[in-house]
Amino acid sequence: MSLEGPALPAFETACDLVERILAAADGLTSEQLDTAPWDDASTMFVLATHSISATEWNIVEVLAGQKLDRSRQAEFDSTAKSFDDPQGVLTERWTGAKAAIESALAGLSDDAWAGPHYHMFMDKNLTGHELIDRAIAHTAEHVGHAEMTRQWLNARG
Repeated sequence: MSLEGPALPAFETACDLVERILAAADGLTSEQLDTAPWDDASTMFVLATHSISATEWNIVEVLAGQKLDRSRQAEFDSTAKSFDDPQGVLTERWTGAKAAIESALAGLSDDAWAGPHYHMFMDKNLTGHELIDRAIAHTAEHVGHAEMTRQWLNARG
């Protein structure tokens, strides 16, 4: 499988961003992964789970048209304490999502990049390029939140 044209930087950037979130979560206990810096903030586990799923959904389902079984609410309800090895769960989830994203991007036609692609959360049609821009911007917001949450957790000791 070979990524060319806009698919390669889209894939590389999406991977870099999600992997920064996973790096921020690395080495944390289940309790730390489930601790939010304030009442209505997302936990590190939620940020990682949601970022993986949202990135995959935007690219695989919305851009490439391959239906995914995704529950956005389940992402925000997820807890690390539900798993014996939450770090392993995140790594496994990302490995699968990353492969699906790469495959979806490798199979895109020029017409797919042109669009239109309906984005239900934005309630509008986007070109493939606009969709990738939005997906990357969304994940980048979560990178900042995850890195600040990690700093907060580290400061707490």
